Amino acid sequence: MLNYIEVEYLGKRIAAELTPITFLTGNGKSFLIYEIINTIKNIGYKIPKISYKNFKIVLRIKDMTYALQRAGPIYRQTLERGKDRVIFEYGTINGVRISRLIEPSEMSVKSADVIMPFVEVTEHVAILADEEIERLNKLIGEFRKAFSLRALLIGPFVSPRTFYRPSEGKTELRPDGSNLVGVLSMLAYKSPDDFERLRSMFKKIGVKLAVGLTNKNILGGAVYIQGVRLPLSKLPCSLKMALTIGAAVASRPDILAVDNLDYCFNENVASVLAAFLEEQASRGQVIAEVHNPAIVEHFKAQYKSVVSVSL
Repeated sequence: MLNYIEVEYLGKRIAAELTPITFLTGNGKSFLIYEIINTIKNIGYKIPKISYKNFKIVLRIKDMTYALQRAGPIYRQTLERGKDRVIFEYGTINGVRISRLIEPSEMSVKSADVIMPFVEVTEHVAILADEEIERLNKLIGEFRKAFSLRALLIGPFVSPRTFYRPSEGKTELRPDGSNLVGVLSMLAYKSPDDFERLRSMFKKIGVKLAVGLTNKNILGGAVYIQGVRLPLSKLPCSLKMALTIGAAVASRPDILAVDNLDYCFNENVASVLAAFLEEQASRGQVIAEVHNPAIVEHFKAQYKSVVSVSL
């Protein structure tokens, strides 16, 4: 799990230690969540566009610290563990593109515009021995492995559809929960134990969940409340959010990020949501943004914290 985060831009800064369940309050909460997820999801890919000319994000897992910084036209990445430090820079200076390793030695490399790039020299150089390049790449590979966490983002609003066409492709849960039926159906097929545990949680509050094929070979979803059938798209808002978060947890991400956790929140679903968050925290991490700090009291998890953001 992420142990520490830091974001700095427009002269503002937030730094915080994270716990298995971290609630974010204050201003700039959503911005913080999106920057964390955007960085993690792009490891090994091009650095995503950073709109601010002066920006910095720092992530730490155990003894590994990764920092991405933009200072004007230059992007700098720093990977640190103990006495080891690797720094890359890329950008444009006076119309000339640079892509280079700065530490432990300075030399041109191929892809410093990739998050956590490997050291690939543009031509044969003798600045670093092959053994040293191999050692650096092994270290970078360990960083990639540690930080390549599977992250799911839910929110800020959810709107599950009642039907889902299998032809729509892969069934990773979307932030708005629109493909919830597809995700639930995949869980029922590939992870029946997780699906049944999800259903049993809702049975405790009088909600029976059902998914399956319709007569048009389209997947459909509905719930039964006191014998009344309701399609997913017609559910009360609080149930839509609870079902979406439940499906996200059942999908077993490393990090579950929820933007606007208290969207349509009410006490009828508090016990279910609390159980889901505790389940996620038992094997991963939750980072949740809330507008009303008072709802944190509904979640009695042992390892939770509240971070006030001012960005």
